[in-house]
Amino acid sequence: MAESFGIPQLKEYLTRMGIKIAQTKVEQQVIELAFHGNYGQWRMILGIQQGGEVKKLMLIAPHIGSVKTKKRLECLEALMAVNYRIAIGKFGLDLEDGEVRLEETIPLANNNLSFEQFQLALGAIMQTVVIYQNLLPRIVQQNFTVQEALKACEQEFFQSTSQNEPVVETGPLTNEEEAFATFDVDDVLAEVERLLEKKPE
Repeated sequence: MAESFGIPQLKEYLTRMGIKIAQTKVEQQVIELAFHGNYGQWRMILGIQQGGEVKKLMLIAPHIGSVKTKKRLECLEALMAVNYRIAIGKFGLDLEDGEVRLEETIPLANNNLSFEQFQLALGAIMQTVVIYQNLLPRIVQQNFTVQEALKACEQEFFQSTSQNEPVVETGPLTNEEEAFATFDVDDVLAEVERLLEKKPE
């Protein structure tokens, strides 16, 4: 029988990804990660939860922001818009203290999760935090509209990643590559925005 998926496998996967662990709580089946640098400061908690035969991996980025009374509806609208856009993870709100967190729960089929599956899920959650961590402050403190705040977060991310991408010499472009080379991030975002605003007829 295969070894039960747990904290040792998570630690191995994180090491393979080059991610340092801030704290491990083996009894609680929890690993805490801390991120800081160009993309802000935030934490992520990885936990394994088991109830009977069902085992799940939880990825939680707590305290991403908070929603109070000021511009509450706009903040909630923005979070719902992000939830609609992302494939992995969802933003949630604690109604008691206003804490906003991003989380995903992954069932462990056959008590296992491949490195590639883990890397995809963790990478998606990390990218979502990096893109949208300034979403609520833009709305509350800088008086952006929801659409302006979403667009600003996404443009900032795309610009920062395009500047940090290594240049790779590949030779002449094929016809298909030439078509993609003319894409403009602003045009793509405008089209996405137009599609999201389009009313059903």
